[in-house]
Amino acid sequence: MLQYDDDENDVLYLREDLREERLLSEIDRMLARLKPESLAAEERSFPFGELYVTVRRFESAIIMHFPMGKQRGIVVSLEPDAARNLNRFTSECIQQIDN
Repeated sequence: MLQYDDDENDVLYLREDLREERLLSEIDRMLARLKPESLAAEERSFPFGELYVTVRRFESAIIMHFPMGKQRGIVVSLEPDAARNLNRFTSECIQQIDN
C-alpha cells in the first residue's frame, strides 16, 4: 500500500515477500500512469459522478487506485487470490470476448 501526493510517495505497507528495492524502482513509472486519474478531467470524462476507485487485474496482482483529487491518492496491491470473485467474473468476460 502506498500513498502519494504531488511531491512524494510514501510506502505505508509492503508484504515481507516483496523486495522493496525492486518495487521502489517501479513506483515512479506506475504512478506516472495512475496520477492523472486523480485529476478532475478524469471524472468529467465519464457522466457517472465522482470517481472512487480504478481496478486493474494483472496475472500476478490486482491494483486498486483510490484517487483523492489534486494529485493525491492511495494505491493498494493485492494477490490475485484476494479477489476471487473479480477474477472469476473477468475471466468469464474474457472467454465470451474470445469466443
